[in-house]
Amino acid sequence: MSFKHYAMQEAKQQFIEYDKNSDASVSWDEYNIQMYDRVIDFDENTALDDAEEESFRLLHLKDKKRFEKANQDSGPGLNLEEFIAFEHPEEVDYMAEFVIQEALEEHDKNGDGFVSLEEFLGDYRRDPTNEDPEWILVEKDRFLNDYDKDADGRLDPQELLSWVVPNNQGIAQEEALHLIDEMDLNSDRKLSEAEILENQDLFLTSEATDYGRQLHDEYFYHDEL
Repeated sequence: MSFKHYAMQEAKQQFIEYDKNSDASVSWDEYNIQMYDRVIDFDENTALDDAEEESFRLLHLKDKKRFEKANQDSGPGLNLEEFIAFEHPEEVDYMAEFVIQEALEEHDKNGDGFVSLEEFLGDYRRDPTNEDPEWILVEKDRFLNDYDKDADGRLDPQELLSWVVPNNQGIAQEEALHLIDEMDLNSDRKLSEAEILENQDLFLTSEATDYGRQLHDEYFYHDEL
């Protein structure tokens, strides 16, 4: 089963919980009630004095913008497919432009439509008297070798998409190799039943198998049956 499959199953369960009047549609008010126990409406053009409240206002407005973008038919609410697009825009093709724009708004500090290495690294400021920490070296390597395909020192919108929408298949493959490295006791590059049982805690909590979630997610279990 893919990561996308699990995301879709989770969104389907959420849809039932959010759809308060069971009309096969989730309205913006229903979303607010489920999330905050009340309907919230912020003025888009009026900033709040309290920093924490202002941060929440901006987050709420961002959610509303994503909700409206997911609503393809401009109806009063989101159907199941649109709700999935709202909850997981990175998994839906028609939301790709929104995902890119949202990433640019967050990371493109100079507004040139690209994300430079400095912007990619965020608030990190290099100390010339010390070597860069390991995590910075790893992130720089990812920027240069994984994302910046044309090697121009910045991420264009398509390159940016490969960063903000990770390749789940690649992640799963890496995790599978990690499991083999940790659990393959006889070094045959395979996992036997005995090896799995010997390391069942690691196996059950692995992102590659996600068996732990399947075993405990009653909704998922019955839905699959």
